[in-house]
Amino acid sequence: MKKRFISYTETAQFLGLSRPTIDRLIARGEIPSYKIGKRRIFDPEELIEWVKSHRDGESMKKPKRGKR
Repeated sequence: MKKRFISYTETAQFLGLSRPTIDRLIARGEIPSYKIGKRRIFDPEELIEWVKSHRDGESMKKPKRGKR
């Protein structure tokens, strides 16, 4: 049977992101995840689709500020 969901640690390794970065993405509602009790789990197939939809990295860039 194929494992359907992965843990925080596995997600960080899978995406090559730190846990604080994943936390920020979750808080902003940008990354797909599920909360079961106190645990948060991730669907690898949804993560792949999320990565594909963010190929240009625009959602990860900070907004540009004007010159002062």
